[in-house]
Amino acid sequence: MTAGGIFGKFFRKKPRPPTAVEDVGRIIDRFATATSMGIDREDLGRYPARQYQVMAFHYGAIDYLSHQYDLDETQSLGVFVVFINTYFSMPITETGSISERLQGFREKPAERRFMEAGADVFRRWHEENERRAPLELGDMLKER
Repeated sequence: MTAGGIFGKFFRKKPRPPTAVEDVGRIIDRFATATSMGIDREDLGRYPARQYQVMAFHYGAIDYLSHQYDLDETQSLGVFVVFINTYFSMPITETGSISERLQGFREKPAERRFMEAGADVFRRWHEENERRAPLELGDMLKER
C-alpha cells in the first residue's frame, strides 16, 4: 500500500449521514412512486379537487412520518412543499397558501378522509410491509 493510500484510508472524509428531513423526503418519494401505480395522471390533471385529495393523502403520510422522526412543523411543511413541487410540477404559489391548504385537509371532510387514509396506508406500507397498500389511493380516487 502506498503512503497516499494509507493516509487516504485514515483521513478520507466520510459522507455525512442524511438528516431526518432528507430521510423523510426519501421515504416519501418511494411511497409516492408506489401510489402512482394506481393513479390516472391525465384524469388527475383535469380535476383540481382530485389533485387536492392526492395532496391530502400524501400529507397524511408526511405528517405520520414526521411524528416518527420528531420533525417540527416547519420541517414537515418543507417536505410537503418539495412533494408538491416534485409531483405536481407547479410552483407553490399556484397551490395557494400552504396553511390554507392544510386547513382544508383538516376541515373539508373529503380531504380529511384522504389525509387520514394516507397516514394509515403509509403506516401499513412502511411498517407492516403491505406492498399493495399504496394502490388504495387509486381505488379511492375512482369512487364518485
